[in-house]
Amino acid sequence: THYSPTDPDARVSVKPGKARQLNYFGQIAVDDAHHVITGACSDFADKRDSQCIEKIVELTEENLQENGIELEELLADGGYSSGEALKYLNQKNINAYIPNFGQYKPEREGFIFNKELHQYECIKEGSNKAILLFKGEKIDSKGYAKRTYRSSESDCKNCPLREQCCGKSTKYKKIDHSIHKEHYDRMHQKLKQNPYYAKKMVRVRSKTVEPVIGTLVNFTNMKRINTRGIRQANKHVLMAALTYNLKKYLKF
Repeated sequence: THYSPTDPDARVSVKPGKARQLNYFGQIAVDDAHHVITGACSDFADKRDSQCIEKIVELTEENLQENGIELEELLADGGYSSGEALKYLNQKNINAYIPNFGQYKPEREGFIFNKELHQYECIKEGSNKAILLFKGEKIDSKGYAKRTYRSSESDCKNCPLREQCCGKSTKYKKIDHSIHKEHYDRMHQKLKQNPYYAKKMVRVRSKTVEPVIGTLVNFTNMKRINTRGIRQANKHVLMAALTYNLKKYLKF
């Protein structure tokens, strides 16, 4: 709804508690051993974090490989969680620890998912044990691709638990889940199997990245740029990261 006639690459960004304004999106990757910035770039501010992960991972891998280092593990917050991001990291064989985003549901109460037959099955006691068949894929209002599973009206309309399960006006049960459910499930199982290690990874990420971002914002002018265009914004982020790393190396 808004654009800058002098800087069309700038985008409106929305953050709780802050005014809407035209911004750029800075992304950085940080080594957890010495807090050295290993990758930095600028992107369009109307993107989600999860849409930027591929770009920053590619940059980080390239920088590390020049120094004979491989990227094996990645820590990120829930903003970087998406089916596409998890699929990309899995294909790259990168061991990632990213909490699943809020809409993810590991289980549906009273139903089990049969992977072989690609359907949901009702297991509630006293019900008609309906089968929810795959009905196709759709894009929801937030832009997420989902698969839809639905029971037949004949199975549910006379079920004694219909109102409790489907509602008063609906005669069938419908369940939606992400087309990337397998990747979310894999991440959920990884974090669930070793909760202590998962919590430790969250603390490591927080104490590694947040202080670096704070330093860049407060001491290297990352809060505001005085250039126009995405290319110049990218140079601004790179120069801020270069300055930060140079001070680190001088201290070493």
